Amino acid sequence: MSWSFKELLNTVEASDPDFTEIYLSPYEVEPSESNFYSQENIEELADSMLTVGQQQPTVLGRVDGVYKIISGHRRNLANIHNIECGALPKDYKARYLYKEMTSALFELSLIIGNAFNRKLTPYEETEQAARLKAALIRAREEDGIIIKGKMRDIVADILKTSKTQVARMDKINKGLVPEAKEQFKAGTIGKTAAYETAKLPAEEQKEIAAAAAGGKEVSHKDIAERVKEKQEIKAAQKAAERAEKAAKRAEHSQIAAAQAGIQAEKAAENAEMTATGFTDTAMNQPEPSEEEKQEWSTREWAIYTLRELMLVVSCITEDELLVLQDILMVATERNNVGLYGGAPRSGINTHLTEERE
Repeated sequence: MSWSFKELLNTVEASDPDFTEIYLSPYEVEPSESNFYSQENIEELADSMLTVGQQQPTVLGRVDGVYKIISGHRRNLANIHNIECGALPKDYKARYLYKEMTSALFELSLIIGNAFNRKLTPYEETEQAARLKAALIRAREEDGIIIKGKMRDIVADILKTSKTQVARMDKINKGLVPEAKEQFKAGTIGKTAAYETAKLPAEEQKEIAAAAAGGKEVSHKDIAERVKEKQEIKAAQKAAERAEKAAKRAEHSQIAAAQAGIQAEKAAENAEMTATGFTDTAMNQPEPSEEEKQEWSTREWAIYTLRELMLVVSCITEDELLVLQDILMVATERNNVGLYGGAPRSGINTHLTEERE
């Protein structure tokens, strides 16, 4: 079941054909226990109704067989006042309009039905916004009503106010401590001051509430300045925390870099030691005699020559290196042909060719 803004308003309009006319004793109907609107000037209204009559019927919702007032609490009290004063007979029956409702839809109808009856106090406006939101959510969950649009937008539309105002009232309802809310209800704290107060810690809110209760004027500008100071301190603390975290990250990076440098130095030392050890091994080989050399094979002469080259490797020129690379390429190719019985395999010979090119 989908409800538009206009359809929600129709749930409490007397022109709604679903409402039924009925005449009841004012004592037979119950005021809503969740009604938070003030009931002032009942005697004046009672006198007016005696003079010109009751211009509008009281609207009821029948919930589980019980008639409950949606709108017209003051009118019903005025009728009771006139009966008890003897201006109306004890068996007087007033005109009502009622409709069968669930508890959730009744709560929603109560809020909407009283939204525009009279000028509300800032506290009533704020409480009304909170109750309306809760009633919409309850009707959606319990009665399966599909409400189109965002909740804040719907509340703003029904109450004919801006989304910003709804957000500010939501902040007051959620953030204001009971002591400060009581002063807001009493009118010693204004709406803007209440909004700014709701931003402060609970203890500071209680201080402001106590000052307001003691008759001290509570200026929203003073509270806003206090909030600003708190926000600046909080922002500075967060900036300091971020700077500290950044410094720690930088410190960790420096430590990691230093550790990496140490590891690199150790690796270089190990490499140097390995090369030195190889050279030392070559140098420490005993010199063969001339008679032994006469009996050497080509392989033994190659090993001897390579060992001797290691001793003078730092003195080899680029041209001499190219000659050595040529020798290595030819020997590698010959080795591959011998091992694999086919064309030379790609490998070090290719690498050396690329280097030379």
